[in-house]
Amino acid sequence: MSSNRELGKRLITQAERILRWELKTAVENKDWNLTVRRSQEVVELSLKGALKVLGMDFPKVHDVGLIFLSGAKEKGVSLSEDTLARIQQSSKWLAEARAPAFYVERSYSKEDASKARRDAVFILQTIRRAMLKSTK
Repeated sequence: MSSNRELGKRLITQAERILRWELKTAVENKDWNLTVRRSQEVVELSLKGALKVLGMDFPKVHDVGLIFLSGAKEKGVSLSEDTLARIQQSSKWLAEARAPAFYVERSYSKEDASKARRDAVFILQTIRRAMLKSTK
């Protein structure tokens, strides 16, 4: 059985793979709905990985932004209030957009997709930096 830290790192690595391959392909194909969906996956896996690295469990829900915010504060992860707020807001927005994007219940625009991708990149990079600092 893997430790929390190992499982967390695996989840973050999976988020990186989705960003590098699947999200990149969705953008190249101008598939804005899939870009939103894959961005949500990157955010969810990044935050759940971070929680595991911090030794915390998470519920099987798609939006763990508030849980991460609370856990980061509890464990003393050095992120600004603005960064934590952005993470929480992005996680919420993307979790809400997840199903409508995937089932094409709503058509997302290039601008929506660009925002989703920017948020995913920001959160993954922020988590990588924060987890490297907090686990040394």
